[in-house]
Amino acid sequence: MMMVKKSCQWLIIILLIAYVLILLFYTVLNRDPVTSGSVKLNLFWGYDNPTEAIYRDNIRNILIFIPVGVLAGVAFKKYRIVKTLLVGLLVSLTIEFLQLIWSRGTFDVDDLFNNTLGTAVGVLLVAGGMWIVKRVKAQDS
Repeated sequence: MMMVKKSCQWLIIILLIAYVLILLFYTVLNRDPVTSGSVKLNLFWGYDNPTEAIYRDNIRNILIFIPVGVLAGVAFKKYRIVKTLLVGLLVSLTIEFLQLIWSRGTFDVDDLFNNTLGTAVGVLLVAGGMWIVKRVKAQDS
């Protein structure tokens, strides 16, 4: 399996932290406070009640977490997929709880699902890329 040099691994971790901070700004701090935070615990409610705005939000939630999956996927060596999915889920939970606590949005389990799905897409891109590189190197040997 392709290994990332220690110095590059630290750079990737720093980039991941920077990206997570940007996500926090974009999803929590950049929003105006609402009167009270709300909670949506019905999984897939946004898919059952389709509107153009909801589809846009779902796609956006998936897309903004793909870099989390890519960066964490490159940073981890062992148990890459499991650790990366946990990072994506924890970042997403943090965002959702902060939105609820600071009344800056809705705690929505659909967002948790979509964000984790985006993380999965990112880490699978990394795993697929590493598999291709390994195959190409094996053919060159």
